[in-house]
Amino acid sequence: MANMIITSECEQCIHSIINEEDKARVKVYCSVKDKTYFWGQCIPCDYREFKKNAEKE
Repeated sequence: MANMIITSECEQCIHSIINEEDKARVKVYCSVKDKTYFWGQCIPCDYREFKKNAEKE
């Protein structure tokens, strides 16, 4: 079974492309699944890989 994550966690993933053209409806595209999700959705994900230069808070 896939791990459930919130699309805000996709920001750190190498497979995601975040489209912020419409601030009211931010879209997150997953290149592995070839699907588009909306920011804040809870989605299944087993492919999350962190970007090498991700900023640490």
